[in-house]
Amino acid sequence: MCPRRVELRLPDPEQLPERLESLWRSSVREGRPVRSVRCPLSDPREADYDAFFGVIRVSGAPALLLSQALATTVSAMASLPEAATEPALHQALDAAHLAPATEPGLTPNTPAQQRWIHGHRLFFTLTQSAIVGLQDALAAPRARSCGPGVQATRVFLRASAAAMRLTASFSRSAYERIVRPSMAPPQHSAEGFSGLWSADHRVLITRLRAWGAMHSEICRDSCITRRHLLDAVDEVYTAHIGICERFIGDGSSLLGGSENSLDTLGKLARHRGRLL
Repeated sequence: MCPRRVELRLPDPEQLPERLESLWRSSVREGRPVRSVRCPLSDPREADYDAFFGVIRVSGAPALLLSQALATTVSAMASLPEAATEPALHQALDAAHLAPATEPGLTPNTPAQQRWIHGHRLFFTLTQSAIVGLQDALAAPRARSCGPGVQATRVFLRASAAAMRLTASFSRSAYERIVRPSMAPPQHSAEGFSGLWSADHRVLITRLRAWGAMHSEICRDSCITRRHLLDAVDEVYTAHIGICERFIGDGSSLLGGSENSLDTLGKLARHRGRLL
C-alpha cells in the first residue's frame, strides 16, 4: 500500500530554529497536533514547486512541524527494499532524536510518480534539517563552529543523497513516459521546472556560504570537519548527477540553458564546493 497522498506541512525555511536542541525537544512531542496558519511562499516559482510535490508552508511551531515531517518522510521511503542499503536514513532520525513513524510506507509496487513525489518530500525535510544544523553551528561560539551542529548537518546531507538515490529507483522508461511529462507543459503550466526553484535549497546555500566564511577565519583548510562536510555536499551532488545520467543522459534539463545537463550539474557541484 502506498502512503495516502496528503499535503506535507513545512515551515518557511527562513523561520527554522537556530538550535538543534529545539528540534530535539520537539521530537518528544511529535504526536501533538500543531496549530498553524497557511503562509504560501511569496516567490511564484517556489510556490509552484511546493504545490507540485504537495507541500504547504505554515507558520507556528517550526521545530515541531519539521520533526513530524522528518519522521513521516523518512519512514515512507525507508520501507522500500532498496533502503536496506541506505543506513544514512536512520542515522538522520538518530541525529534528530526521532523514532520512525508508524504510517504505511512505500512498497515495490508504488508507482514511479508517487515514488518521485515522496522522495522529494523526504529531500525537503532533510534539507531543512541541514539548515537547522548549520544555523546551530553559526549561532554557537566561534570556537565551536565545528561542533554538534555541523556534525549533524553532515548526517542530514548524507541522508539527502540516499533520498535522491531511492527517489530514482525506477525505470528510465517510466521517467520518460510519466514523470518528466508531469513536470512540463501541457501537464504542468510552468516552464523550466527545476530544483533550483526550491526555497529550502535556496536557504541551505546561504547557510553553507555563511558557515564557510566564518570557518575560514578560525580554522585551517586541513580541518577534518570541513573535509567531512565537503564530502557530504559532494555526495549530494554526485547523487543528483546520477539521477540525471540515469534518466536524461547528456540531454537537456527541463530548465533549459545548456544542452548538456550533466555538464551543467558538474559546474554547479564545483561551485557549491567553493562555498566551504
